[in-house]
Amino acid sequence: MPKALSDTETEAFRERICQVAAKLFVDEGPAAITMRRLAAEIRCGTMTPYRYYGNKNEIITAIRTRGMHSLAQALEDALDTPGDGRTRSRNVRDAYIDFARRHTATYRLMFEYPETNRDDHGYSQAHARLWRCIAADTQVMIDEGMIEAEAPILGHQVWAALHGAVMLEIAGLLPEGFDAAALHSRTFVALMESASPAHRKDKPSA
Repeated sequence: MPKALSDTETEAFRERICQVAAKLFVDEGPAAITMRRLAAEIRCGTMTPYRYYGNKNEIITAIRTRGMHSLAQALEDALDTPGDGRTRSRNVRDAYIDFARRHTATYRLMFEYPETNRDDHGYSQAHARLWRCIAADTQVMIDEGMIEAEAPILGHQVWAALHGAVMLEIAGLLPEGFDAAALHSRTFVALMESASPAHRKDKPSA
């Protein structure tokens, strides 16, 4: 009879399954994530993964849920730092890039796999939390009067630019001398200038 694991040990094993599955996704594609393959990689009994997850989709949902909560926590911590809105936004950017670099396999699985998890309550909560972070980052600068914009819309524009820069860095496709932060800084400045009160005041009405 297998030894009963403590809650800490159970959580550690779940995390191990998620890490291995994310790496398989990046290295070999979604088809590589099977319960039998996971058991072989982790060196456990063939049926052991089923004690923690019912199937492959549950594992993928768990990876994405855990990843989004971890990323959101990092962004929340970065936003809750001293300084003006632009300084705090830069801290958020750096935290985002740091997460993507340290957890590249999880990051890619979070955003490259088709969206099929919306009916999972835990995943939906994680997804909503991350979206709130994206809007909150921009809302700080709106509240300070630095820019005029709809926080969710501009926040997603900033996020799209940052995600693009991060993926180009991961793929090794950035111009020489640039990393994700350097490339995104230029895009960020342009977005902030377009949303500045002075720019909007001078812009002719349609």
